[in-house]
Amino acid sequence: MRRMKLVPEAPRTDGRVTLRQWEESDAAFYARETGDAEIQRWTTEAAALSEEFVRETLARHRAHPRHAAFAITVAATDELAGNIALVSEDWSTRVAEASYWIAAAWRGRGFSSAALRLLCEWGFRELGLRQIELVTNPDNLPSRRTAEAAGFAMDGTAPARKAGRPDLVLYSLLPPAKAP
Repeated sequence: MRRMKLVPEAPRTDGRVTLRQWEESDAAFYARETGDAEIQRWTTEAAALSEEFVRETLARHRAHPRHAAFAITVAATDELAGNIALVSEDWSTRVAEASYWIAAAWRGRGFSSAALRLLCEWGFRELGLRQIELVTNPDNLPSRRTAEAAGFAMDGTAPARKAGRPDLVLYSLLPPAKAP
């Protein structure tokens, strides 16, 4: 199988939301926002990331991308709104998992579902994925609504990612059917 190109040629946008590569100048936002109580409650992000750690991580990712990670921004202003990624332990399976978080100021505005749709369209078209999965805590209703608004269907359960947490709800999305 060909090597996956995990960095798109250009940012992806729907005119309202844009997905672009993380830049070194975004490190303060990322470090600050991952400390948010809701992000800590629902994700596996480390509790206290320093700007320096985020900058180092971004530099490693740019040099050798192992997953497709994007800043979610407001299309008109490039203001940062969140993070979204596709990850896979083995890209040759053509199955990846989507993950995301949205900064508190942008929650409830449809940014996460718009970003998830953009990410999935790109993953199917450019990476040739055959399935995208998403797991979330069963009590994380905003994330479940995001998945469903982006076209994902509940597909079962998955083991918890952090000790002491409940099993997760598994969602999946298949590529759109090709026209005859």
